[in-house]
Amino acid sequence: MVTRLQQVVKGAALNFRRTPAEISAAAARLTAREKQVHDKVAAQAQPTFANTIAPLARLENASGGEAALISFLQNVSTDKQVRDASSEAEKALALSRMTSQMRSDVYGSVKKVLDDTQGLKELAPEDRALAESMARQYRRSGLGLSADQRAKLEHTRKRLIELGIEFSRNTNEADGVELFTRAELAGLPDSYFCERATETVDSVEKFVVTTKYPDLVPVMQMA
Repeated sequence: MVTRLQQVVKGAALNFRRTPAEISAAAARLTAREKQVHDKVAAQAQPTFANTIAPLARLENASGGEAALISFLQNVSTDKQVRDASSEAEKALALSRMTSQMRSDVYGSVKKVLDDTQGLKELAPEDRALAESMARQYRRSGLGLSADQRAKLEHTRKRLIELGIEFSRNTNEADGVELFTRAELAGLPDSYFCERATETVDSVEKFVVTTKYPDLVPVMQMA
């Protein structure tokens, strides 16, 4: 028997008109849906690819896109309340995802699918690779550790999430700028410099780069 994922999740459009309340509500719906799927997987009496691996993969596929649309607003919205709501929503979703990744009952169901060697042989190669990858992700999240070690890891991961989001918020809200010559920004496309403000320092033209997402990320990745 060959089992394949059949469902293709359509992408949603980025909505710049979302209010802070709508952003919070969307994050709450995502968190509730993730918990519902994980609870159902954990409760499976006879875990299989179809009732365990496939639902978790579909959830990741659907939720990842929706979460990105919510969190992206903190980088581009002109409304501070929207940016703050987006940042808080990203934090809530990240913490929820971390908790889900460390659920031993869900990992137990995933592991049973991997322990069924005959069932694995009947899967398509892609599905078998997906199941093995998912089990590996759970182990990397600490599910192979003792309870004490998992607690320490959870505390560390939670703190990293908080610091990461705080860093993003600080860079987005900061008003600082840096000045670079065109040569120092080599690697960036010509479109990056269109209508970009410049200042002349010691007879040298320099481009103004802020710490905000649209300025900072291209420089960090390509310059």
